[in-house]
Amino acid sequence: MYRQCLKPQNIFAFICLVFGLFFVFFNPPFQTPDEAQHFFKMWGFTQGTFNFKVLNGYSGDILPDSVIKISKFDRLCRHPELKTSAGEIFSALKIKLEKDKTSFYVFTPTSYTPVSYFPVFLILWAMKLINVPPLIMLYIMRLCSLFLYTGLCYQAIKIIPFKKWLFVLLTLLPMAVYEGSSATADPLTTGTGFLLAAYTLYLAYSDSVKNIGKKELCVFGFLITLLLLCKYAYLPFLLLYFVLPKKKFLSAKIYWSVFIFLALLNTAIIALFIHHITNVSQGIVTGAPGYDKKFMIAFILNRFHWFMDFVFKTVHAYWMSYYYAFIGLLGCNDAPLPLFALNFYSVMLFGSALIKTNNEEKTVCLKDKIIFVLIFLLTGLIILASVFILFQCYPLFCGVQGRYFIPVMPLFFLLFDNKRIVWSKFPVLLILCILILIPFSVTTILNRFYL
Repeated sequence: MYRQCLKPQNIFAFICLVFGLFFVFFNPPFQTPDEAQHFFKMWGFTQGTFNFKVLNGYSGDILPDSVIKISKFDRLCRHPELKTSAGEIFSALKIKLEKDKTSFYVFTPTSYTPVSYFPVFLILWAMKLINVPPLIMLYIMRLCSLFLYTGLCYQAIKIIPFKKWLFVLLTLLPMAVYEGSSATADPLTTGTGFLLAAYTLYLAYSDSVKNIGKKELCVFGFLITLLLLCKYAYLPFLLLYFVLPKKKFLSAKIYWSVFIFLALLNTAIIALFIHHITNVSQGIVTGAPGYDKKFMIAFILNRFHWFMDFVFKTVHAYWMSYYYAFIGLLGCNDAPLPLFALNFYSVMLFGSALIKTNNEEKTVCLKDKIIFVLIFLLTGLIILASVFILFQCYPLFCGVQGRYFIPVMPLFFLLFDNKRIVWSKFPVLLILCILILIPFSVTTILNRFYL
């Protein structure tokens, strides 16, 4: 029983749930980036609305006045000087849902499918039927997101054949748990990204997997398609397929046929989705400035050398801020962890990437590390291109957030995997450091919003 409790996945689950519950209930409403827009988008899905509505050229949706009332907390976003109180939140909890009293509310819709919010938006639909107060809906949705994120990451840590403690630390990073405890698309996206990476390594490196058959390929295909339905920027994750050893397939024909099928299927889905969102947003004021998306896509393709120079300048200027934001930039990107805590997390991340806990652990081969580099770089390029199309900033990209890189960071840190450094007691130090650093996240939230 004692050994069972000390397993990495069990330690993760306990810390994640305790840590996450704090974010669920003490993070004020709509303070996770874009949480209000995600909530409104899910409300539209429960109404059968798959596109935003338009009034006088502005995007938005028809929402109950009671739902619009609780959006007052959105005023705190990006205004560190503004605070709230427990009394204000308890007062908002008493606002009843009145579905018949509605108004058009202007907001910038998120470009996500219902799959990105599964199963949370179904829970929202059920809560609407019994007239749960809007703010209580939000907290229940956050709670469901936390359980979903914890479950996906628990399974990822359980099945990965090595570097379990690296995954424990990555999944417990303040930013990862903060987003995993929100009513957004990030809990499913991030959890699926971690699980896909872990399952790929399981198929490739686990001695218990002698052959990769239909069942394994169906699970792999489901995870990659689910991830891309959540966020198309992770299209390069398709290259994880080449981590799977050919020798574990029945034939080379099956190996290549499955990859071609998955590549064509997911590329077609993404192409249709991009075509859809560029058409529905044309000529509409959605909060993004300048030219329409079709023009910007053509602009990048026609001036790709200029665009790449733009990318290098931006990464050179901002790479450290992206890295720190990936670790812990809480609030609406306006409540950073203390610099000491950020640096401490950085040291632990590289330590968990470099150190093995026993001599029997396998090591990622060079070929797979090259694939991880390609996935990391191509994903970063797509993320930068996407924000350029949306925000059109110059001379440096704006709108890139460190949390966008969370699903791909396991692949980055696996590049440092090696056979030389072994320390069996490292997990004990890692757990102690996590427990010491968690209070810094707690005090960051309390100081930002309440004190």
